[in-house]
This record gives sequence, structure tokens and C-alpha cells, in this order.
Amino acid sequence: MEATAQTTISRQVIGATGGYQTGGNITLSSTVGEATVQTLFSTSKILTQGFQQPETTADSIVTYEVINESCRGAQNGSIFISNVLGCSGPYQLIIKAVDDSVTIWEADKLSAGTYNVEITGNNCSYNTQITVGIDNDEDCLLKFYSGITPNNDGKNDVWIIENIEQFPENEVKIFNRWGEEVWYGENYDNTTVVWDGSNKGGDLLSSSTYFYIADIDGTIYKGWVEITR
Repeated sequence: MEATAQTTISRQVIGATGGYQTGGNITLSSTVGEATVQTLFSTSKILTQGFQQPETTADSIVTYEVINESCRGAQNGSIFISNVLGCSGPYQLIIKAVDDSVTIWEADKLSAGTYNVEITGNNCSYNTQITVGIDNDEDCLLKFYSGITPNNDGKNDVWIIENIEQFPENEVKIFNRWGEEVWYGENYDNTTVVWDGSNKGGDLLSSSTYFYIADIDGTIYKGWVEITR
């Protein structure tokens, strides 16, 4: 009988891009040199795939998950409470930075820091301190994506400028190949002001290459965006 030896391979790079997106109850993050990581939250569980796992921590009472802020100013750190001993969920959180009395209601929009967290469950509550770290201790950099597919499938329907929300004073112009301005927006923020592949009148632009000029805090950025329908 011929025997086949077991083969062991070392960890390999299978991805080359990085990013972080969050919306609703889903967080999607990827890191340079690693596979895309998807984390799904519910009232009772957290499911994460990939190499980059959130930090799981437990004291004698509470078990929780932490996703660090991706870069300075991103405000995309997260806290998820998975269990409180003797206190069943679903859980509601009141979050305050230890050096600030302002309440933060969104547990997935946190900066790096230590927070006082009041956890309320079914007729019970518990207070603890939780620290959110930071993956890259440098200012968030702008990233201009080079394509959109505005077909209303909920994926890549609008043109995202990564970290633009950190620079609210901005002006974005979109031009066609003949140099005609087809779209204009001030205070671009990827949500309320965002290009969806339409022109100024709201009509759909055809599949083609378009060009942008973005004035962000006095710095001019230029490039191209491909619409694919």
C-alpha cells in the first residue's frame, strides 16, 4: 500500500487590501495581507470568520467582545456584550468615556479609549469598564475607490471616499470624458451627500469612465471613477 505523507503549509497571504465598513447589525473588516473578515452581531451571539478575531474578555460577571478603532479619528471601534452572569439579554448599553460625562449611544462608533459601560438586561443591570484599542495609531487617510456598480443591489451602489467623514469641509465635482461637470456635492459624507452614478438632475449616467476633483480642507485630489451597470 502506498502511503501519502501529511503536508503542512505555513500561514500565507491571501488578500492584499484593507478596509472597514459597518451598517445595521453587520461589520465587515479586512486587513492588509489577510482575508476579509466578517463579523455578525445579534442579541445573543457574535460570529466572526477569518484570522482577525475580536478580543474576547471576561471578568467574573460580564463577557464581551471588542473591535478596535481602525485608525485615529475613524470612530469605528465596537463593544458587544455576549453574556452577563445572572442577567439575561437582550442588553442595552449606556456608554461614557471615563474622562467625559457625555453618553455615547452607538456601541459601534467608538474611538480608542476606556469607557464606563452600564449594561441593562431583563430586570437587572451591571457596570463595568471596557477599553477599546486602536489598530493603527496614525491619522486616517483618504481612499478614493475607482468604481461603482449602481444597480440597486445594495453592493457598491454609491461612490465611497473612505474616511471623508473626518474632513467635513469638502467639495466634490464629477466630470465626463468631455470635461463637462455632471455632478457636484458639498460636505460629502458617504451617506446624506454621496454620488450614486446620477447627474445633477437625478438622471442615470451611462456606463463609462468619469473623473473627479475633490477639494478637501484645501488639498486637491484628482482621479477617475468607472461606472459599470
